[in-house]
Amino acid sequence: MPETEDEKLEETAKNTEPEQPQKEKKESVWSILLPMVIAVIAALLFCNFVARPSRVFGESMQNTCHDGDLMILWELNYHPQRGDIIVVDNHNNSLNGNDPLNKNLIKRVMAVGGDHITVSQGTVTVNGKKLTEPYVKEKVWSGSDVDLTIPQGKVFLMGDNRSHSADSRVIGPVSTSRIIGKVCVRFYPFTAVRTF
Repeated sequence: MPETEDEKLEETAKNTEPEQPQKEKKESVWSILLPMVIAVIAALLFCNFVARPSRVFGESMQNTCHDGDLMILWELNYHPQRGDIIVVDNHNNSLNGNDPLNKNLIKRVMAVGGDHITVSQGTVTVNGKKLTEPYVKEKVWSGSDVDLTIPQGKVFLMGDNRSHSADSRVIGPVSTSRIIGKVCVRFYPFTAVRTF
């Protein structure tokens, strides 16, 4: 005896009923996983191309930054400006066949391409103007004298702890291609959070 239309509908409903909970379960798993996957990808892209965390090593930037401070570096479309605190990839930057500073450096930009800088007797002059530097740790400091014009595509860097900083006075101007990013936020220690 041929099935009626009602019987066909009833049979179809029976066949599909067990599948609905499985389908709903799959959809609920994806509704949880998909936003998590998107968030992880977005975070990785942000950290690789926009901003990234970095840690301060050493004492060359005291009293502005201290050993162990955690910073956020801004990378996206960054162009160095005088006074910026930056992190530079100094790996494999040899000096007379040696590599005394085979690590990332955190320093302050003192001069950019085209600037004329002189460093003498504890003073810094850029383009004929003596700099007022309230951030320098010691008011009287020593180091190599400098008198040069910075080539285009390079920056002259110095630490704020001048007597204890191996910087452009030692390694010379640094290529802007080595700049990892500008320090924009110190987020640790939590008691010293600030922007730069």
